[in-house]
Amino acid sequence: MLIPTKFNVGHTYWVPRCSPEYSTEEMHFEGETWSREVVKYVGYAKQKRIHKIVASTTRNGEGIHIQYYVLNTDDEINSMSQVYSQDDINDYTEEEALAIAKKFEEQEKEYYGN
Repeated sequence: MLIPTKFNVGHTYWVPRCSPEYSTEEMHFEGETWSREVVKYVGYAKQKRIHKIVASTTRNGEGIHIQYYVLNTDDEINSMSQVYSQDDINDYTEEEALAIAKKFEEQEKEYYGN
């Protein structure tokens, strides 16, 4: 049985990310040191690659379930895959992912897309 998939093994796509970065600011005033922790949100895009696809059907063949095993392109091959269904993958270009990440950065919110 041939099961059509939306993506193929080796397909790469970009996902938006926005994560907090913490730093400490110090101020010296009248012989005392004052410090505070500062949070800055940074938006970026991360590239992912599909390295395995598992497709299954129900006994009567009416229901099809497709799972995509995905790695970050900068990960080693021995790292653990993330598993997504077909509907969970957004096929963004790098520019689209960066634009989405920038919106979350402006809103100062964390975001980790699929």
